Amino acid sequence: MAIMRVAALKDFRANALSTSQNATAYDLGPLTASQKLVGLFHLTGGYNSTQRVLVATLQGSTSSGFGVVTTGFTFGLSTAVGSTWPAPIAISTELRYFRSAFAMSTAASTGGTWNGLAGMGIQ
Repeated sequence: MAIMRVAALKDFRANALSTSQNATAYDLGPLTASQKLVGLFHLTGGYNSTQRVLVATLQGSTSSGFGVVTTGFTFGLSTAVGSTWPAPIAISTELRYFRSAFAMSTAASTGGTWNGLAGMGIQ
């Protein structure tokens, strides 16, 4: 098993998420055809009295403005503490910028907070 470095795209362990948002984008530089995207989503705590759902995605783009967005992973782990590490996926070598994005469901207009960490790495 190879060891790889994973970068936190959004650390919300201390400051809980309660609204939809896009995290800061990171420039990974040119990628090679043999590299794969690895994602993680880890919830350390949450309060969700309204059954509102948090959906987290790892997104890539060819530009820092994210005019065209490619979704690498979608995580729906929003009702229980725990983590998920999906299998690495092939990514376009044209993608250079990556970020995490968080969307709150419209099942309830307000309520729900989550603590955790979203990250990614290149294998």
